[in-house]
Amino acid sequence: MLISAPFLPGNGSLRAQASADPQLSARLPPELRSLARDLERYGFRLRWAPPPAARAYGQYVSASRTLWVAPIAFDLGIGPQTFLHEAVHAVQSCPDGQLTPIGWRLRLDPVVRQEIGGILTTSYHHGSRLLEQEAFALQGQDDAVARLRAALKARCRPSG
Repeated sequence: MLISAPFLPGNGSLRAQASADPQLSARLPPELRSLARDLERYGFRLRWAPPPAARAYGQYVSASRTLWVAPIAFDLGIGPQTFLHEAVHAVQSCPDGQLTPIGWRLRLDPVVRQEIGGILTTSYHHGSRLLEQEAFALQGQDDAVARLRAALKARCRPSG
């Protein structure tokens, strides 16, 4: 199952706009770099390159346990949010590769809730809306990393 962050406007492909840069993780705040290392310890692969889905800022591919974050997301200033969004999907895929909601009850400003609802209605299949809603809601929370770490430990098994 493929789950993607919002699509870029226009008809161009991200592949034409940016190339892979493994050093992009250095542009994450320290707390997110630490979360990235935790995800890797749990067997997730992180790719700082355009995702397989054209025009997406990020993508999680459950079959390969790979999180993709496009370089352009950092150029646009949304790299950290995109990484958190895809990290939610990674944790949603535990323990068996099938994405299921984590079940967080997150407070959102009504305007933010409405904006997320609009994005979900226009850009996502109805079958993935609950998963996407959870990812969009978490990416803006002050305690996002703590929540993700707790869910990672509760739902996923360390690799090796």
